[in-house]
Amino acid sequence: MQWNALSVRPLGGVFGAEVTGVGIPGAPARVLSAMLAGAVARYGVLICRMPDAVSQGVAGLVETFSGERRSIVVDTGEAPGGAGGGRVHPEDDIALLTDPLASSAASHMALLHAENVPREGAESIWCSLAGAYDNLSLPIRAYLDPLRVEPANGAKGQVSSLIGRHPVTGRKHFAIGNSFEGRILDIPAEESDLVLDLVRNLLAAPENQIRIPWTEDMIAIWDCRLAQHYAVGGYGAPGWRLSCVSVSGAAVPLIRPEAGFVS
Repeated sequence: MQWNALSVRPLGGVFGAEVTGVGIPGAPARVLSAMLAGAVARYGVLICRMPDAVSQGVAGLVETFSGERRSIVVDTGEAPGGAGGGRVHPEDDIALLTDPLASSAASHMALLHAENVPREGAESIWCSLAGAYDNLSLPIRAYLDPLRVEPANGAKGQVSSLIGRHPVTGRKHFAIGNSFEGRILDIPAEESDLVLDLVRNLLAAPENQIRIPWTEDMIAIWDCRLAQHYAVGGYGAPGWRLSCVSVSGAAVPLIRPEAGFVS
């Protein structure tokens, strides 16, 4: 295992980075997992293209992230809905799995591993929940910071903050994505709608997004508090073999995010 050669380089947009110089033929050393945990806390999304990745090694990448693990496997073979459990739109299941507000066990980290991709190719988009907040003016930030949200289909009293603060970096970010359905508490309904529309428009802006083409054995790791994932074209097309793991928990790295890699 060549973890000493690990390099994490920014993608060139507002967030995201590519990991090179490491292979994971088996379960990675804990220090490697910690370095990746620190990097994802800093960059939001990590893209790893590792041709020698295997299931044991991929599973080991999430060992640092404490908490409940949930997973889903999409295998469409040569026909939509084939061996993938009959899912016509598996991207909807993945979206729920990686949505921080989708359940009481809030997803904090997510990992997608594509063993096979469609011959026509496929892409994913990640929007930056932190970058969208950073683009706001100081008066708007001051207005939004104390607001609280309640999901439309959540349990009674399931209230959370509109704006979160990352436990590792302290960076502020929107705590809801553009798929959020619900309301802002303690303000008029019309004002709540305006705020939610503002969030959706910011997350849909190209300057707050990265778009990545999938290749075989590509691994994407992201912090659900900092980035929201969207599948372009969906995962129901023929040719997918994709596994998704989400983890709830603090996901605090063992070392500082900036230590131990080239950036």
